[in-house]
Amino acid sequence: MLLPPWDDEQQALVTSFSRFCRERLAAGLPDAARADPAAVRPLLKALLPFGLGNGRVPATSGGLGLDAVTAGLLLEAGVEHAYDVVTPAFINETVAVILARHGQGAVRERYLAPLLAAERIGCTANTEPSGGSDVGQTATRATPTATGFRLRGTKVWITNGHLADFAVVLARSDESGALDLYVVDREAHGYLVDPLVTNGETTTAQLTFDVEVPRDHRLATDGGGLGAMLSIFQEARALVAITAIGLAQAAQASALAYTEGRVLFGAPLTAKQLVQAKLADSDTEIAAARGLAFHALALKDHGRPFDLASARAKLFATEMAQRVVDRSQQLLGGYGTTPDHPVERLARLVAMSRIYEGPSDVQRLIIGRALTGRAAF
Repeated sequence: MLLPPWDDEQQALVTSFSRFCRERLAAGLPDAARADPAAVRPLLKALLPFGLGNGRVPATSGGLGLDAVTAGLLLEAGVEHAYDVVTPAFINETVAVILARHGQGAVRERYLAPLLAAERIGCTANTEPSGGSDVGQTATRATPTATGFRLRGTKVWITNGHLADFAVVLARSDESGALDLYVVDREAHGYLVDPLVTNGETTTAQLTFDVEVPRDHRLATDGGGLGAMLSIFQEARALVAITAIGLAQAAQASALAYTEGRVLFGAPLTAKQLVQAKLADSDTEIAAARGLAFHALALKDHGRPFDLASARAKLFATEMAQRVVDRSQQLLGGYGTTPDHPVERLARLVAMSRIYEGPSDVQRLIIGRALTGRAAF
């Protein structure tokens, strides 16, 4: 299978975007700025002309309408060079996809356009303290009122939650028991935000809801909130695989640069057989992961089922990235474990990629169900 970029236009876009990320964004965000929306928004705006933050949204809804493979290429390049900025943009884009598919009327107009312009930041709120992968057990309640719905519940590990101006919340109807999606505004409706530190960084938050929202803030899922989110998860798994690949490529690049410059016993480390073997293993595994991930995205572009392909890609790519980062740390020696070296941070970020959108064992169960026809969960 020929891996993308498949054509000159894709290659030019990725080359331009990679250069932009290296030259303008590679320094990342200072720790204090990672939880500051005012510092993040201008950087999100800078990504929009390349199609990151608006690319997967159809042109009819104000996005660029990029195919899934091209969107994956942009994410891969961005994560490799500018993870801090690209991750919030990716979440913003996911929220925009949900609003484009399910938003109606005034709510769609009020939230979608500012989101696509990076004037507002959004998040999706699904995971709860009592469970993550079993979304069907959602306990957050939506109780009808005279003018809308009162939402009560807590969500945890919400990426962008510490930055977001609003959240798309999965909640269970007190009337029907069905799951729906609700747009909840941080300022107008007043939910509580507690930033969470994961692996030494503020990247997620706990959101606590005891708020009332207008009736039109329930998105047009008609009890299909679970199906809507599972559809998003299906695509997101392949894109999380892409994220892991980008992190692995960054670790491999650091290992290559270090071992070429490090002289041992009269020759660069890259002249040593075992060093070349480690680099070769990492290169091969990265290529294999790219094949799985872009195969899943290509299936989506062609309207084919891609749930199984996404699960395979997510499982292999995130586990692969863990191995690549570990090899890179071994090649760098003590330097690879110091907080000042980028590979040490990559190790923490890769660990999180194995959990997002369902941990590795959940992906194994999805694959096992497809193989045997039996659900083990």
